Amino acid sequence: MTTRCSVQNMIAILHAKVGVPPSTPGIDTASWESLGVESLGLTEVCTSLEHQLGIEIPQEEAFSTHNIQELVTFVNSL
Repeated sequence: MTTRCSVQNMIAILHAKVGVPPSTPGIDTASWESLGVESLGLTEVCTSLEHQLGIEIPQEEAFSTHNIQELVTFVNSL
């Protein structure tokens, strides 16, 4: 499996697109809900990743993730 995306990269995108503070405790395993990330925010994150990595991320599968770590694992499995 190729590592295309890292947790740190995802945290930077979440901060830039949704305003989630990078210093949030347990940010990599906190639920989207506890981070205040709703479907529109997750869509923006996925779109940024698609442009940055040159890949297509299936939205339905991305929305089935529960946190940063799961999304990073999913993106790296594509």
